[in-house]
Amino acid sequence: MILVCHGLFIIFITIAFAIDVRHSKLPNMLTMCGTIFGLLFHTWLEGWDGLLFSLIGACTGFLIVFVLYVIGALGAGDVKLFAAIGAIMGVMFVLQTLVYAILWAGLIGVCLILIQRKMRATGRKLAGWLFSIFALNKIETIIELKQQKNIKFPFMYAVFPAVAVTSYYSLL
Repeated sequence: MILVCHGLFIIFITIAFAIDVRHSKLPNMLTMCGTIFGLLFHTWLEGWDGLLFSLIGACTGFLIVFVLYVIGALGAGDVKLFAAIGAIMGVMFVLQTLVYAILWAGLIGVCLILIQRKMRATGRKLAGWLFSIFALNKIETIIELKQQKNIKFPFMYAVFPAVAVTSYYSLL
């Protein structure tokens, strides 16, 4: 039964990827359906324990990515997507996927910086921001970071391979 859940999850994440790449937006209907599916599936499969498993996963995914949303790193659709991932796959899967997604996003970001030949300028900006935040204790620098024009790409470009890696290791 777990393989059925995993298979349906892969279909869900593939649909989310296709929509986000095409429209640069994750529809609420999709993320809500994913979250509700996870809650109902696990409740049906395991009763109250399944509901608790799904709720903890959804809340974990939502809250951690919400922090990234507040600082301007991700969009609201990503917050709801990670709630759905947590509801369907559970807390450990959502945490592992988030770690891999951040690593993939960093790799993609570095590649984009290299392609656009902005490595030196970006390195100087980053060093200044880090010095300001950590050495001078200027927390308001985070707000300034949010207002900067930065290289952006859909986070799903990082989430999709992160899900693949997490799925691979979770099925071993």
